[in-house]
Amino acid sequence: MANDEVITIEPAYTCVVENKRKTCTAKEEELIVSENSRKVRLKSQSLYDWLVVGWRKELNGPTKEQLLEEALFTRYLNYLGPSYSDFFMCPKIRIEPIDGDPRRHLIFASALNYSGHHGSDYDKLTFSVRDSNLTGLQVTNVKIEKHISQEESQKQCQTFD
Repeated sequence: MANDEVITIEPAYTCVVENKRKTCTAKEEELIVSENSRKVRLKSQSLYDWLVVGWRKELNGPTKEQLLEEALFTRYLNYLGPSYSDFFMCPKIRIEPIDGDPRRHLIFASALNYSGHHGSDYDKLTFSVRDSNLTGLQVTNVKIEKHISQEESQKQCQTFD
């Protein structure tokens, strides 16, 4: 806490003694909140669920969606060749199925160049990919927009939740 005190929250337990053996099990939705030597028992199903399971599912770092977007962007960027390898900052991908077929997609991709990170203006790479199980990958509409505005670079790097 702000005043350097520590509060502990833990599941509450119910204990039973049988044949001189003590067995304790967590009491569903009940918690013990401890501050110094004071303990308070309370009920909260959502906090109980988070303590028992939920905190393990929280990500520390990029979301799965961000990781997938970066992986797909890198995959398609490699098809453009080494002269485009500087364009990896703030990758964005939009995917649309072709005629509703989940095996065929149109991919619209964009990213900024890394050299813009060193004080000069950013350039923005945009390209399209037709990814189909029938015809393979076809990269089209490769374009580099030079010296994009600060506003445009911020828009490219903005995350959407």
